[in-house]
Amino acid sequence: MPKLFLRKRTLIIAFALVAFFSLLFFYPPIIKTVKSITSNILQAPLKVFSGIGSYLNTKGELEEENSILRKRVGELFLEREQYKELAHENKRLRELLKFKRKIGYDTVSAEVIARNPNDWIGSFIINKGTKDGVETGSAVCSAKGLLGRVAEAGKTSSNVMLITHPAFKAGGMLKGTRIHGIVVGSGKDSVRMLYLPVDAEVEKGDVVVTSGYSQLFPKGITIGYIIRVTKSKTGLYKDALLEPAASSFDQEEVLCIK
Repeated sequence: MPKLFLRKRTLIIAFALVAFFSLLFFYPPIIKTVKSITSNILQAPLKVFSGIGSYLNTKGELEEENSILRKRVGELFLEREQYKELAHENKRLRELLKFKRKIGYDTVSAEVIARNPNDWIGSFIINKGTKDGVETGSAVCSAKGLLGRVAEAGKTSSNVMLITHPAFKAGGMLKGTRIHGIVVGSGKDSVRMLYLPVDAEVEKGDVVVTSGYSQLFPKGITIGYIIRVTKSKTGLYKDALLEPAASSFDQEEVLCIK
């Protein structure tokens, strides 16, 4: 039985081979088809691995490009902020130059370099001193008006007492009516004008300027604007609360009047 089975299998295989080669001989296109199928089968894994490699290369290139673009965006943002800061500085300096020409006094320009954390509204330090012509008592202004005076002048830096400091005093007058009084610091972000005549016409919004009676402060520099008027405790005078024309909080460059 096994011999018969082996004999039949051998005959079947031989018949299949004869049939296969007969087809190849009588139908040559079949050879091309077989070659094409075989080639596709063999090349399929190569195409898959090639595609994976191409994908990985493309992904790596995209990640590198994204990293470069993110860096450039950061650089452009920084450049924009620097440009805005330069524009603001240019505007401040133009306004300061305009104010300098307006008052007609010899001045020394300076930068605010420090503030006393325990006396935020009362003083700050500038980067100019006696070697630059700044003296103790020199008036300190911004483009908008009076900021204070030099309380102590060092060789290369000076301490400025602001008009809001409780120890600050200056002669002032109402710009419209020319009525005089004394301007003093209130210890807050405001100043007061004292000893105004009880019958004086003083209204909210009136401009107060330096009177020029003090040797420290030239005449006509804006101090502030009246925001409230009250009678003194004795009832003999009027007192006025002023909003400073120049805020000490946003100053970076100032002028010291010689």
